[in-house]
Amino acid sequence: MQRPVVTALLGLIALLAAGCGSSSKSTQAPVPTTAAGTTTSAKPKPTTTAATTTTTTAKSATTAPTTATRPATTAAPTATTSTTQLVQQSLCPSEQGAGIVANFGHRRTTGAADKLRAHAQTFGFRGLVIQLRSCHNYAVVLPGLKNLRQAKDLQREARRVSLHVTIDCRSHPFQGGLAAVFGHRPTRRAALRLLREARRVGFQNLQVQQDRCNDWEVDLYGIKTPVQRQELTKEAASVGFHLTFEPG
Repeated sequence: MQRPVVTALLGLIALLAAGCGSSSKSTQAPVPTTAAGTTTSAKPKPTTTAATTTTTTAKSATTAPTTATRPATTAAPTATTSTTQLVQQSLCPSEQGAGIVANFGHRRTTGAADKLRAHAQTFGFRGLVIQLRSCHNYAVVLPGLKNLRQAKDLQREARRVSLHVTIDCRSHPFQGGLAAVFGHRPTRRAALRLLREARRVGFQNLQVQQDRCNDWEVDLYGIKTPVQRQELTKEAASVGFHLTFEPG
């Protein structure tokens, strides 16, 4: 009876040994797969680096056009403004003369300006006239004011009846064309100093004129062509004057 028991035990041990061997092989099999997975996940890294390089190149291309367009945008309005002002003045010369006037407003037509004048007259403002200032620009003004104090008193009186009045000052009537302006100063005395500075470096035939209240300028007339204006601008810049050209 002992021999069959021993035989059975030996058979059981053999079966257990075979099962352990199979389990060991199953556990070890995924190891190469894990290693292979690690290798596979490393491959996309160069692709990511290449994409970053491409993005950097695109940024450089975007920056270039922005830099190229800036000078053109800055330069264009100056030439256009001067030309427009000159055309406006030649077609519709301003009727504003020398002196101080109370300006009751601007309208695009004479009919509309006449209505504004009639409205102001209902509050007792007499002697109002309509002046052409430029094309489609008519001002209703009260001329002949003696000084700024009188003009400001009238301005306050108009404000009490809800009329918006501004004050226009000019020392000379419009002469036509564009004047070369050597600079603006808040007083006539300061403008005269500027005139003397320009004369010391050789510029002659200069005039000190007022075209707005508290604004005096040093002007040179007779510069008629674009070439003349360009040459004068360069000459003035060489001695420290930065010219502008304004309706005279």
